[in-house]
Amino acid sequence: MPAALLPKEEVIERLAIAFRDLGYEGTSLTKLSEATGLKKASLYYYFPGGKEEMAAVVVQQIETWFGENVFAALQGQGTPAARLKKMTAALDRFYNSGSRACILDVFGIGQAGALFSKQLAASVKAWEKTIAEVVMDAGIDKATARTRAEDALISIEGALVYTRVTGSPKGFKRTLASLPERLLAPAV
Repeated sequence: MPAALLPKEEVIERLAIAFRDLGYEGTSLTKLSEATGLKKASLYYYFPGGKEEMAAVVVQQIETWFGENVFAALQGQGTPAARLKKMTAALDRFYNSGSRACILDVFGIGQAGALFSKQLAASVKAWEKTIAEVVMDAGIDKATARTRAEDALISIEGALVYTRVTGSPKGFKRTLASLPERLLAPAV
């Protein structure tokens, strides 16, 4: 398929990979053009607002994916343990066993942080709240559930950074595998 005929969804997927691999500041229009196989003029056709619009669309696409896969798993049917396992399976797919950087990590600083930090913070807080609700469904008190949900997100994000730095997915996989048990352990 010629690059000029790429569906917009495919262009967004390729942009997401470029932004996740290189960060916002490291992703020039030349790099985005190379990543998508499109000339700069074609990128502007899809995204008249330039790089900032491209990044905003990527953030929105990721938020949509999380809503359809992570939040849906947590808010769906089943025991709290089953819902948490569905969430961790979705995260393993999304992050390709920890080999893909998190947009929170690469968009949380610099110019991207100024542009997207409020939106990303709201998304993280919503995810934290949803995890806490699942933990409370298991009979854990609200304060403990919230702390455990926050710790879970810190563990996930830390494991992603660790995996990226070491090149080994073992820590990420272990973190995901242990999350349901850690989140649902009886309160002391």
